[in-house]
Amino acid sequence: MASFVTECVILKVVDFQERDLLVTFYGDEKGKLRGVAKGAKASKKRFGANLDLLAHVRLYGFERRGNSMVRVEGADLLEHFDSVREDLVGFARACYVAEWAEGCAPERQPVEGLLPLLIWTLRSLSKRGSGEAVLRLFELRALDLAGYGPRLDTCARCGAQLGQETSVLVEISQGGALCRRCGAEAGSRISRGTLKLLQEARSLPLERLHRVAFSALALKESKGLLRAFFTYHAGRSLKSSEFLESLAG
Repeated sequence: MASFVTECVILKVVDFQERDLLVTFYGDEKGKLRGVAKGAKASKKRFGANLDLLAHVRLYGFERRGNSMVRVEGADLLEHFDSVREDLVGFARACYVAEWAEGCAPERQPVEGLLPLLIWTLRSLSKRGSGEAVLRLFELRALDLAGYGPRLDTCARCGAQLGQETSVLVEISQGGALCRRCGAEAGSRISRGTLKLLQEARSLPLERLHRVAFSALALKESKGLLRAFFTYHAGRSLKSSEFLESLAG
C-alpha cells in the first residue's frame, strides 16, 4: 500500500459497518476520494471533530492499486467553520455546497481550483447576510472549473454576438445563451442584467468576489439557470436543495 497526505474538505460522512465511517473528501492534489476510517465511531480521541462534514483538514491515508477506496488513518484539523453550524439555515447551505462540489468532481480527477473555492465559500457563509449571493457565486465558479459552465458571452451554437435585447434565451442542451437567429426553440430566458453580472462574477479573483452585488431578480434567475446546468451535466438533482428551500420558505 502507498501512503499519501492531502489537504482537503470533507464532503460526506456515513456510517460504515459497526465501528467505521465512510468518508468522501476532495483535495486539489488527488481529486475526490472515498475512504474507510477504521474504528472512527468507536474512538473519538483518534479523530475527534476532524472528520466532521465540511471540515478543512490535512488527511493521512493509504491506497492500494486497483482498490477504489482508500484507508483513512488520521487527519489534522485546519479549519472547522463552526459559525456555519450555528443555525439550521447556515448548515443547510453548507451541506448544499458539499453536495454540489461532490457532483462537480469526478472520482480521482482533480478539478484545479475547487479546493480554494470551497474554502472561500465556507468562510463567506460564516459571515452574516451574504448566504444566497455566496451560493450563486460558488455555483457558477464550480461549474466553470468542472467545464460545465454556461456560455454567456456569445451564442453557444453559432458564436455570433447576442444582440441588445433586454432578455436572452438560454438552452441547456446547447451549452448556454443563444442569439436571436438560433434561439427560436424553447428555453428559459434571463435578463441582460443577470447575464452581465454572471460574466463579471466569473472573471474576478476569489478575493474580489465579495464586490459582486446581486439584485433580487439576478439571484432568482441565476439560481434557476445554474441548478439546471448542474442537473443536466451531473445527471442528478440536489437532495439538499429541497431542504434548503423549505427553510427559506
